[in-house]
Amino acid sequence: MKKILLVTDGVFHPPLTARMALRKTLVGLDGFKFQHVRSMEKLLNNLGGFSAIVIYVHHNKISDTALKKLDGFVSNGGGILGVHTATASFKRQTHYFEILGGRFTGHGPIESFEVSRVKDEIFGDIGDFVVKDELYIHELQPGIETHFTAKHEGKDTPVVWTYHYGQGNVCYAVPGHTTATMRNETYQKVLQRGLAWVCGE
Repeated sequence: MKKILLVTDGVFHPPLTARMALRKTLVGLDGFKFQHVRSMEKLLNNLGGFSAIVIYVHHNKISDTALKKLDGFVSNGGGILGVHTATASFKRQTHYFEILGGRFTGHGPIESFEVSRVKDEIFGDIGDFVVKDELYIHELQPGIETHFTAKHEGKDTPVVWTYHYGQGNVCYAVPGHTTATMRNETYQKVLQRGLAWVCGE
């Protein structure tokens, strides 16, 4: 049984109903046990028993203590699944984005866009899908591997990426501004597969 720490918070951004949909999506996985906290400041003193942390919050500040715990957790083999606002939080902490693989720089309007699959093995037979959401744009760390893209100003921009930090695995997925997105069955499979991958499966 893999223990997962689910860090989610918000009423409007991310929406409460979207956070509930994420929890339902992940809790349905066999072999995973979840514990929920509302803030990165609530990271447990002993993260050794956890396989991964799921981050779906939009907060402004993270303490040096919490960031050090996060760094140590991933460096030593823990996983992170970041969703939507994960890369738009803690904007003053450059090191946080070095861990996640990218820093949010902006987004366009909420609109429908196609998420296109880049062929690889991690996400199996999951194909292209469409969401109505915010398309986040990022400054990216060297070494990310892109698995899904969407068109931004005529160019492909990463929508789902994986990344290695120390001995740990990181997966980040852009969509997540709306509840409808978090209820999209194909996107739910992406998140489930991403969590399994960061846990080493």
